[in-house]
Amino acid sequence: MTDNTLALQRCVMDLFLDEKGAAAFAADACAFGAERGLDEPDQAALNRFKPRLLTYRNLIRFALEDPLPDCFPILQTLLEKADLWDACVDAFLASRFIQSSYYRDIHPAFVAWLASSGWGQDTWPFLLQLAHFEYIEVEILRWPDEPPLEGLASVPAADLQVVFDGTARNLAYAFAVHQATKENPEPDAGETFLLGYRDADGDFMVSELSAHASAFLARCLEGDRIGKAASALDLDHIEALELLGDLRDKGAILGFR
Repeated sequence: MTDNTLALQRCVMDLFLDEKGAAAFAADACAFGAERGLDEPDQAALNRFKPRLLTYRNLIRFALEDPLPDCFPILQTLLEKADLWDACVDAFLASRFIQSSYYRDIHPAFVAWLASSGWGQDTWPFLLQLAHFEYIEVEILRWPDEPPLEGLASVPAADLQVVFDGTARNLAYAFAVHQATKENPEPDAGETFLLGYRDADGDFMVSELSAHASAFLARCLEGDRIGKAASALDLDHIEALELLGDLRDKGAILGFR
């Protein structure tokens, strides 16, 4: 690949993903190309195809932006109230964090960008955690169905291991992100432990946990037998068994073996 081809690729990406780049291109396409190392024929081509390239830009940005509101409706509401949703999306696209060609990877790339950049978190310390929780809901709902497992016990016992549903996510946050709504998108501060999963009807569900229960489930997810996990945390065995039985009834646990 020649240096000029690489320069042309970078030039097009600046046009499609950077707001400032698009404004400079619209003002003077030749100068835009020259500043990015293009030779004169390619500069002239940019100018000749300016209307078409601006149309492509709009289509590409729409394709990248359109999936975000469906995954992050509460975050969008929060930022729109501050007139910053568009600025957030623009910064995300300009970061080049999207490396995959699949739409399904846009959502986790957005969360990863928030984590890497820290965007908005000086103003809203909960912003990343809220985005993560909203993404987890979509991830769980999209998780592929798994074939049923046979031979599992329906009642927990100390010498058995827990078989979780594939959608189960043991979560810990510094804010009560599960209580955020479009009407009140700013969650209260406070340690929050949750188990997210998909029930038998295919609906996203979340159960609030104590810190002890969350730590217990973490050990069970790692493969500890129930009694060993409970003893390691000085958790009452009867309480532990009741928790697991309740979660099995709700669909977060498939059974025990």
